[in-house]
Amino acid sequence: MRDTARMETEIHPTPVTEPSASESSGPSLEPLTYSVAETAQVLGVSMPTVYRLIVRRLLRPLPHLRHKRIPKRQVQAFINGAANIE
Repeated sequence: MRDTARMETEIHPTPVTEPSASESSGPSLEPLTYSVAETAQVLGVSMPTVYRLIVRRLLRPLPHLRHKRIPKRQVQAFINGAANIE
């Protein structure tokens, strides 16, 4: 037979919950650059069009990176009509 009195007095650990994303990571960091695909989505154009804008030097990706990354402020300036912002 089981000792039910002893089973009732056992301490059961409370379940451990993971902290939510807002509690654990602190302030979220907003990216400062866009990929070509993200730039195309923001501008509402295709990826080849973004590459054409890069060739025409209307958008200038960051140098010395494996993948083309376009600064967010440069995309916003292009949208606002000041494409020659460096």
